[in-house]
Amino acid sequence: MKAHQDSSLFVSPQQLIAALEDLSVLEFMKNKHPWTSINKLKELFYQKYQVSLDEVVKDQGCCDGLKSLFTRSGRFSVYGTSVPQEFYVAPLQAQSQTNSSFAQYQTQPIQYRIKRYWRVDAYFLQKLKDEGAQEMKSQPSPNISKYQPNLISEIKSVDDLKFVLMEIIKDLAINHPQQRVTVAILGKSFRNHYQQPIRTMVRNVCPELRLIDLLQTMPNLNVKQVDRDWQITMLIHGND
Repeated sequence: MKAHQDSSLFVSPQQLIAALEDLSVLEFMKNKHPWTSINKLKELFYQKYQVSLDEVVKDQGCCDGLKSLFTRSGRFSVYGTSVPQEFYVAPLQAQSQTNSSFAQYQTQPIQYRIKRYWRVDAYFLQKLKDEGAQEMKSQPSPNISKYQPNLISEIKSVDDLKFVLMEIIKDLAINHPQQRVTVAILGKSFRNHYQQPIRTMVRNVCPELRLIDLLQTMPNLNVKQVDRDWQITMLIHGND
């Protein structure tokens, strides 16, 4: 049986950084963009060395943690998120030992594709744009049937209104996956279907509730404030 490897493989932080840089470059060559999440890098590290990256960092005496190790190395760019333990790293200009094809690729624009805009960190997206990255627009598949909302002709109750709102939200989320579903967009779509403002309808059938309050009572929806609007996400489990 193959012996389980341990953190003693790395005798210095510099040796550890070199190993992480090699893994980052390989991931870059595979995915054609420089940024790798720390969770992905931990997974790659474990697959190759059969030891936890956090354990190695601890044994190296890096009391400031993994993120600080990358920052002090001078060989990585580090991009943080709102969660301190979740960040992205990218190797800097190719070192002398870096694969020549990596250096060649540096002269070409980075390309990326976004499937769901509301799941993308806005600051990370801006970082890509600042570095000259180009967005690849997704082409809709002609073979996928779009969702047809099952709307009723007249809304007479709160339950009717909830049903209609859920149908419209499904329509927006499924037929326009690159667009965030917000209260403003929901209101515009509702007006297109029923020729009246959505808040007027809310006052007619449930005057004690605001539109936001009504949406928050619907168990299959998550409603949160984003900037000056409210973002709506469906919590329906199943195939995307």
